[in-house]
Amino acid sequence: MAETSQIFRLTAQEIGEFSPMLRDFEQQFWYPLGESREFRIEHPSLYTDFFSSMGDAYCFVALREEEVVGILSSVIRTLQSPNGKTTQVAYVADVKITRELQGSTLLYRLARTAILWLRPKIASAYSVVMDGTSVTPKQYTGRVGVPQFSWAGRVHLLSFSTGTNFSWTSNVSEHPLDLGSGSSEIEPRRNSTKVPGWATINPLLRAHDVPVWLIDQRTNACALLEDTRRAKKLYDRQQSEYRYAHLTYPSYTKPEDILELIPHACNRSQSLGFSHMFVTVPDKHLASIQHRLENIEHDAYSASIYGVSLSEYFPFLVNSSEI
Repeated sequence: MAETSQIFRLTAQEIGEFSPMLRDFEQQFWYPLGESREFRIEHPSLYTDFFSSMGDAYCFVALREEEVVGILSSVIRTLQSPNGKTTQVAYVADVKITRELQGSTLLYRLARTAILWLRPKIASAYSVVMDGTSVTPKQYTGRVGVPQFSWAGRVHLLSFSTGTNFSWTSNVSEHPLDLGSGSSEIEPRRNSTKVPGWATINPLLRAHDVPVWLIDQRTNACALLEDTRRAKKLYDRQQSEYRYAHLTYPSYTKPEDILELIPHACNRSQSLGFSHMFVTVPDKHLASIQHRLENIEHDAYSASIYGVSLSEYFPFLVNSSEI
């Protein structure tokens, strides 16, 4: 049955007529949020806006009799090293196969079509999967024509109620993100990680509210407070929206410095109508901040990174707003 479907590669300029069908298609898919909750995704604007905010977006759509039966979205991203050298990296995301074709060859066909097209253009590739998801990239890669995606690290998504009372305060300044008429380098400084960073991306394509840089005046730690509600919304089983803000692209001298930004970020997020805020922490840095959170109520989720030709620093490049 899967062999009767056709796969099309669509750019952001071509996806418009498919967006209503894709929104209907994605309503059947649910993802774990910890052990007891689930969420589904909705892309309310142009389907590719969320992915275009990170780079050059492409959707590989499988159609059968004018019905969407599968999709794999990809982004060609630009990674810039501290010495200015750039490389192209593919983010393979949003992989969905209709229930009746799960277990068929369609998932492999989508992956093979996408990766064979991407391969000449990129130096490496990655995917991010919430832990607990039943299908991981290891299961549909490693076959003829598709390189094996291997586990490459883990990040933790710490979730705070925006009404949380914190035991510390900080002197934090705000600087609204302004990319002008196009995309630009995202990070204003890099204190800590001394690793490459994403270049030429545009969070304004995914954000409902203008993103704001927060900078702690004592430690110089900084991060971007943003949301994805313009291009991506999350809903629970009762069709209520999860209204999450995200603290992303962190830069700090010590891992625990990022905590200085959280009280201010939560207060601002609450004033904008967000109930919770995500902070993404690489597995390597989690232990450094846990002791200060022992008496602070929060939830912790995790996501695994899979990929090809990824360096050990890669978990520092993953943000909750882009998963």
